[in-house]
Amino acid sequence: MIMHSLFVICYFFIDTILSLLLSTSITEPFLFVSNLGFCAMILTIRKFESLDAYIFAFSMGMVYDYFFAHTFLTYAFIYLFIAFVVQLWKKHMTDTAIELWILCISTLFVKESMVYFFMIFRQLTQVSIIGWFIRREFITLLINGLLVFLVIFLIRWKEEYLARKDRKIRKEEKIEWLKLK
Repeated sequence: MIMHSLFVICYFFIDTILSLLLSTSITEPFLFVSNLGFCAMILTIRKFESLDAYIFAFSMGMVYDYFFAHTFLTYAFIYLFIAFVVQLWKKHMTDTAIELWILCISTLFVKESMVYFFMIFRQLTQVSIIGWFIRREFITLLINGLLVFLVIFLIRWKEEYLARKDRKIRKEEKIEWLKLK
């Protein structure tokens, strides 16, 4: 679980770097929001059992709230809801790159929609839904859609590494048990 957490947190830092590099002055009048950490979390929790996925998503939401968004429990509850959606959807998906890409983009759209409606509810924005989609959501989905393939590749590499590490530990356990007899 620690390796998964570090992996997602590294992507949150990459999101911060991308946000600094692609500041609003460069992409104006559009607003790009990097969500590689979110996509890494989605691709990570799809392999977890339900309770583990909910706890992991909530804790990553709290990390994002505290260190990156500077809010209190906003993203924690949004990520928890998204984890619930992913747990429903994962039963109908395989492990192909296209399906993982669709999973990331669709959950990203749901997350961004929830953030928009939260901002409307709290009266933090006056942007219409059409203006929000054109200025923020479209460019966010487009650029993140391209970058998600890198995340998918690195998630697969991480899963292979963890599987090899687990096989090595299990192999060593068998040897130890044979020595005891």
